[in-house]
Amino acid sequence: MSVQPAGAEPRERANGLNREEGPPLHAQIRDILHRQIVERPLLPGSPLPTEEELQKQFGVSRSVVRQALSGLSDLGLIRRQRGRGSVVAAAPVLRRHLQRAGGLDEQAAAHGQRLRTHVLSVEHAAPPEPAVNALNTTNTWKIERIRYLEDVPVAFMRTWVPRDLFPHFTKELLENASLLGLMREHGYHPAGGPRQVQAVAADADLAHKLSSNVREPLLLLQGVTRDALGHGLEWFNVWHSPNTVFDVDAQVTSQPGRLSEEHLRRLRNLTRQLESELADLERGAG
Repeated sequence: MSVQPAGAEPRERANGLNREEGPPLHAQIRDILHRQIVERPLLPGSPLPTEEELQKQFGVSRSVVRQALSGLSDLGLIRRQRGRGSVVAAAPVLRRHLQRAGGLDEQAAAHGQRLRTHVLSVEHAAPPEPAVNALNTTNTWKIERIRYLEDVPVAFMRTWVPRDLFPHFTKELLENASLLGLMREHGYHPAGGPRQVQAVAADADLAHKLSSNVREPLLLLQGVTRDALGHGLEWFNVWHSPNTVFDVDAQVTSQPGRLSEEHLRRLRNLTRQLESELADLERGAG
């Protein structure tokens, strides 16, 4: 019976793998490389070790290495090139317009991208105080979702919506569905509302959900969405991964500072009136 030297690693963990228990070897290798990519030792465009080098590094067969690389490719983390090996893929960039409320799927589609939504939970929960003021109720659904772009998590969304307006919401109904689209289907037409953006540091939970690092800066979008009559439909927090670009269409007025509050009030009222009339026309057409 051999005695292992003090302080030495167990043999099954010497190269980072546990051969005695745990996931299949290809999944362990995939996860090791995944962590190296996410934690930035492997930067976009940098080559991965060759299949032969990975075989020697982990002491496994080529088929196991190929399974691991295939898993990374399916996640959109690497690009496999025939005869040239694999390189780390650049993270897909999510672009959204700060002035537009909702329509994130349409904005991604305009850039040739497709978003996927996974619902983590839908539960009856009391909202925070700002949400109570915005929605005028404490009877709300708390909805948590992750949005994926090319299988890379780009946004974590925590939303509160009134249960009295949407008693039918379930996890299954919201999976891969547009929340604002479902509101429209049930007679409530989102018109917009105030938003604010700020940089925040990722805690351990957010870092896990967005495959980022703890304390890495994220963009937090907070706001409320109301219908044309001013009723609160949702109050939300959306944490965006660092590879998010917010587009803002800035305008220079010919008379800076001359736009009165009364003028703004009239424009808001006109917008709500138009939205209300459009909603009536859509209901009549249905």
